[in-house]
Parts: sequence; C-alpha cells; structure tokens
Amino acid sequence: MKNDYLLIKSIFEDFEVPVEFIRYVGKEKKYITYSFIDDRPGIVADDKEVSSIANVDIDIFSDGNYLDLEDKVEAIMIQNNFIRVGSSPDMYEEDTGLYHKTIEYEKERIR
Repeated sequence: MKNDYLLIKSIFEDFEVPVEFIRYVGKEKKYITYSFIDDRPGIVADDKEVSSIANVDIDIFSDGNYLDLEDKVEAIMIQNNFIRVGSSPDMYEEDTGLYHKTIEYEKERIR
C-alpha cells in the first residue's frame, strides 16, 4: 500500500497545482488532495491473494472552473493504469469558497 501513496505523489510531481495526501495546508486556491478509500482482494487462489484492487479518491478544489484540471487528472490516471469508477456531483464549499469535485479511480495490482 505504501507504494500506492508514492505512485500517486510521483505521477503528479510536476502537476500545475499542488497535490497532497488527504490535506492541503498551503495558500493556493486551486489544489488536489488524494486518499485511498479501499484495498480489497481481486483474485484469490489456493488461499492466497493473487491480485488486489486499490481505490483512490482524487479531490479537486478550485475558486473557479476546474473542468480543465479534471480532464488533466483523468489523462494522468489513465496513463498510469487507473480506471475511473465514479465521481461526485459538482459541489461548492461555502466555508472555503471553493468548488469541489471528487473522482474515484481503481487499479488492479498483481501480487
């Protein structure tokens, strides 16, 4: 699982907005956070886990239109063998004044 955190951090290393695990504490008005929400067996054979499926939430926050960021995140995740499996409705956070979108991705890992 530790490698998954490092993978997400590395694939967004040079991204145009900050990308942080779970919480962003900077001053930028556009940023992304991510968190792993599930890790379950995919295939089990001879009482051993052969593959697993990791689910990650990517949360986009912006003070304006975030559709371009959403498209770029989608492209990066697909390039790294993640599949989009869901997304939240478009949201607006009254307390921060930021628009917010959560996109859920899955990736199968062979053990």
